[in-house]
Order: sequence, then structure tokens, then C-alpha cells
Amino acid sequence: MKATASLCLAALLGPFGAARANGPAIPVGAARIDVTPAEPVHLINELGDDESASVAQRLFARALAIGDDDAAVVLVSFDGIGVPAALAERAAARLKTSRGLERERFSLCATHTHWAPHLTGLLPTIWRGPLPPEQQEHADAYTRALEDGIVAAAERALDAREPCEVRLAEGRADFTANRRLTETGRLTVDDALMFTWNPDAPVDRRLPVLVASSVSEPEKVTAILFTVACHNVAITGREISGFKNRVHGDFAGLATEAVEARHPEAVALCTIGCGGDQRPTPCGGLAVARAHAEALADEVDALLAKDAGKPLRSAVTKAHRAETRLPLEPVPDRATLEKWAGDLASGSRGAVARGFLALALLERLDRGDAAEESIPFGATAWHFGDQCSMLFLDGEVTVDYADLIREKFGDYPRTWVTAYANAIPCYIVSRRQVEAGGYEPGNSMFYYGHLRSFTPEVEDRAMGAVAAAFTASGE
Repeated sequence: MKATASLCLAALLGPFGAARANGPAIPVGAARIDVTPAEPVHLINELGDDESASVAQRLFARALAIGDDDAAVVLVSFDGIGVPAALAERAAARLKTSRGLERERFSLCATHTHWAPHLTGLLPTIWRGPLPPEQQEHADAYTRALEDGIVAAAERALDAREPCEVRLAEGRADFTANRRLTETGRLTVDDALMFTWNPDAPVDRRLPVLVASSVSEPEKVTAILFTVACHNVAITGREISGFKNRVHGDFAGLATEAVEARHPEAVALCTIGCGGDQRPTPCGGLAVARAHAEALADEVDALLAKDAGKPLRSAVTKAHRAETRLPLEPVPDRATLEKWAGDLASGSRGAVARGFLALALLERLDRGDAAEESIPFGATAWHFGDQCSMLFLDGEVTVDYADLIREKFGDYPRTWVTAYANAIPCYIVSRRQVEAGGYEPGNSMFYYGHLRSFTPEVEDRAMGAVAAAFTASGE
């Protein structure tokens, strides 16, 4: 891993630095570490036998630290498919040892680029079942190296803290759309989801933005964080205009790169909101991904140029993580499991993944072991006084939860919701989506290593964890 960015950031031209709003000084630091794989490794988007052919864009872990030593919080966002729970826990434990950082004050997020490596313990059957042993070894090695990069980025951000004024603003990401073609159909073809668009279905185009600028040098920006509720799949496909099996951060990676290019000393972090059923429109190629990235950078710059938003009055005063279990449907009967296990020879990726899981469950039941009845889910809340609460949700959370959370706890800046954080057990769907069926509550579960969908009670359980994180944090 290679440290590639300064920890204090870009001079920003325009009135943002000059038009101070006299916000309180809050310690802020930021850093980025290059986490591009050094050797070929199997990419999530590749269904063939080959490992990565080349690097089209470098991958990074970017960190943001806010607050004094006794109450600091650290957010790390990395260019990757998702967050294995074990990876997040190991990184958190190392930061607890090295810096005394409590678990609830560390959040690890992924941008969900599909052009990143497989990670140990995540999406174990998405490649026609488990990876071949040698390729799994390479994925394991990359996961260990990524962990080192994540920890290093967090530690460097903590070391880089200086007094800053922090502002919160909100823009729009107008290219996002709901990718479910119908609210009642059971879509099962993965790639079709990337190109479908339902203008009547829920969508979240909010773009919350945090900007920290140095108190001693008002025109020096220390960090820029923005969150877009959209699947990071603008390139999409597996062979678009000659783009095949190449490492890339997709539009989120290009957006952070674009912001940093405009502010050459800056570290910019992108996180993904409740975008489990959201996608870019249009999508399909590098040019499209670049256009969406530039649109995000333009929106961030527009907020900076007009000094938008409000000063943050305090660092995090309360932090808490709450966990629960999300209930699964009953176990299918043995005849059904045996039928599914017979699909291992099928050419369908979903059927093969389901076949592996059915066979494994049959073997488990034959040993006398019980089947899993539920899946873990957690929510972390960071309260910046009573002004703003950042929520970090496990999983590929769908857009219904953004609306449920804002309805219950308030709109931005009262709540800032990030998903794809701390663990990715599967898609986290609502009651409405479970009852409608489709890819997210259906055969996507096979790729995450689960044989059954959730029951409709999933929504109440998930929202219960969100509420517990809020109330235990002092709300």
C-alpha cells in the first residue's frame, strides 16, 4: 500500500473560504491510501476464469477523522464491492489498540464498485459458486492488504487533525433512478436491473455534503464528504466498449478523483446512501460514468462557491451501535432442497449458487445442525449535538429506509443516512419489497450465501435497530 495524499487539503477559490460563518473550531483530519491490487485478482464483475487484466483506475481508502482524542470518530470509505463484517471488526480492533478508538466511533464504508476484487467472506457464491482455491488465496491476500490500508488511512487522518470550521450543505444528484422496472414483477436477470428505470417508483436524489476548512488558513479545505444514494454501476455490463476485467472505481471513484483534481491538495470521500434499488440513468460505459462524476463534482463546487449550508456547532457528542437479527422465511422441504441441489450443473449463475447452498444445507441438516433462522443487521449513529445525526447502516439498503428514517427522525441535516457500512450481509429490503418480490429480496440472497428471503417483519426489526442506535446515543 502506498500513501498518496497530503493530509491537509486544497486551497479553494471563491467565497467559501472568505465568507466565514464563525463556526466553532472542530478538529478534523483526512487521508487517503492507495489500495489498488498489486497483483492480478478476481474481480466481482468477472464471471469467467480470468483474474484482473489491468488497472483502469486506481482504488483508494479515504479517511475522515473528526473530534478530539477522547471523542474522535473516524469514517473510512474505500473503493470496493462491500464491507465484510470480519474485515470491519479486525480494523476496528486494531484502531482500538493503536489509538483507543471505540468500536461505535469507527465506520467502514464501501463505494460498491463492481470493478473491484472479491473480498474474503463477502458474496461467497456470486462467481458460479466459490472461487477456485488459488484465486481465493489471491482474494484473501488482497483482503489482508486492504485491511492494512484502511487502518493506515484512519491513523493518518487522526494524526492530521487541525482546528477546522465544518459546514453542512445539501445538493442533488439528478442522475439517480429507481431500477425496478415494476413493483410487482419478479426480475431475475441480473444485468437487466442495470438498465431498467421506473419513474414512478421511489427515488432519493439528495446529496448531503460536509466541508471542513482550516481555521488558521481559511481558504484551505481539509475534507469534503458527500453521499449519493445510488448503485455505483454507471459503467455496468461485463464487456462495454472493450472495457473488460479491469480494476476501476466506477462513477464514485471518478467523482472523488474529479473533486480532488479541482482541489489538488484535497481528500474527497464519497459514500453510498440507501441506493440498493437505485441506479444511474443512463448507464453503460466509461463516458457515462465520467459524466455522472463531473455532475457530482459540479454540484459540490456549486455549494462551495455560494457558501451554502450551515456551520456545524459541535463534534460528535454521542455514538452508539445497535444490532439485531432479521428473520428469514421457513426452510424449504427436503424435496425442494434436493431439486435445487440438482441445479449445480445448470448454466444459470443464480441456479448454481442456489444449488451450492441447498447442498450445503442438506449436509448441515444431515449432521443434525439447525439452519440459520436470521441474519445480523446493525446501525451506528453519530450525533453532532442536536444538529445532525449520521447513520451508518449495514447492507445494501433500499430507498424505502431513507424515507422511513427521515419520516421518523427528521430530514437532512437532522439525519444523514449512509448504507454499505460496517457489514454487508445482503440487501436490506422493506416489507413492501418483500411482498412484491424481485431481485433484491429474492435471488440476490443466493450470492450472499443465504438460501431464503426475509419475512415481512424485516422492516420492523431493521427500524428497531435504527431507533435503538438513536435512543442509546442520547436522543
